[in-house]
Amino acid sequence: MKGCLGDMCFPRNCGVCGRELIVQETVLCLACLHDLPRTYHWLSPCNPMAASFEGRFPFSGATAFLFFREGSPYRKLLHRFKYGGEPEIGFYMGMLFGKELYGSYKKKGAPVVVPVPMSSWKRRKRGYNQAEWLAAGIAASAGWTMASYAVKRVRENKSQTTKDKEGRRENMKNAFVAHPVPYDRLLLVDDVITTGATMESCSLSILEKNPGIELSLASLAYVE
Repeated sequence: MKGCLGDMCFPRNCGVCGRELIVQETVLCLACLHDLPRTYHWLSPCNPMAASFEGRFPFSGATAFLFFREGSPYRKLLHRFKYGGEPEIGFYMGMLFGKELYGSYKKKGAPVVVPVPMSSWKRRKRGYNQAEWLAAGIAASAGWTMASYAVKRVRENKSQTTKDKEGRRENMKNAFVAHPVPYDRLLLVDDVITTGATMESCSLSILEKNPGIELSLASLAYVE
């Protein structure tokens, strides 16, 4: 990753409504920040994202920061982060998310944050891994360690866009290789969860190399 928070040049217009930001605002105006479609998954272990992964692999919890809704003005913000060459937006959103997650880990201990990796080809094309920027924001906000080396993507897959749930899962098989890590608790981070095929494949690779590890899942957005 390039730079740090102090060096970042954040957009000076609201990422949702486009209004010019005042000095006290960053990325979002106060009104749009207030109206963020938060899921509040972190307040309850019984949430839709966690339910979508039940029975697929062992995990200790799953949470998304925002709902990803058709027609929502916040879709534009996520698109700018993922495709628009504005990774700083993801770092900012990760900072907000990290503040919420921090409280839920106070009793059981801090996790090490692991971003879902992308292939070297795709990273060169896009210029950054959006999951890494999101994870870095979470780690910085909560004061946790980040371990990008824990898992590597070894296969670039065909686009998931037109595939159904089973097609996506099949497409993502064996796409990742994990490494043994000297930690007891990991938080795996991705940008958007739809069917969860990418998160599932990455999680299985981590659990294979680290049996008995406590694995939690987090994403910026969850598609309803």
